[in-house]
Amino acid sequence: MTLAAESDVHFNADQAEDNWVVQTGTLKGLDSADRKILSEWLDAVEGIDTVLDLAVRPWNIVGAGAIFGVFETGKDRASWLIVRYGQRWTLARCSDGFVSDVSISLEDVLGLIDTP
Repeated sequence: MTLAAESDVHFNADQAEDNWVVQTGTLKGLDSADRKILSEWLDAVEGIDTVLDLAVRPWNIVGAGAIFGVFETGKDRASWLIVRYGQRWTLARCSDGFVSDVSISLEDVLGLIDTP
């Protein structure tokens, strides 16, 4: 369970143009307190392989401060997306389109992730 920090990560969604992802060890959408919360959660949770900063992708979401993909172990696609807008957080589950209520806490949103 790590914060991905490889500079050569890229995505090719449905044979579209490659989207290169910046080195994600920085997680630029998080302040130091949120980085600590995420790091501690990753250390404690089972079944999660990595969290990638996906904010550089062309999401067309004006004002989104952070967009992270949460990847389950052994899966090559994100199982959840975490979005920060201003000081609010929300979680989207990729398998069925579930979107959580808005929270003011990253910790609360991480608690919604149902791992095996």
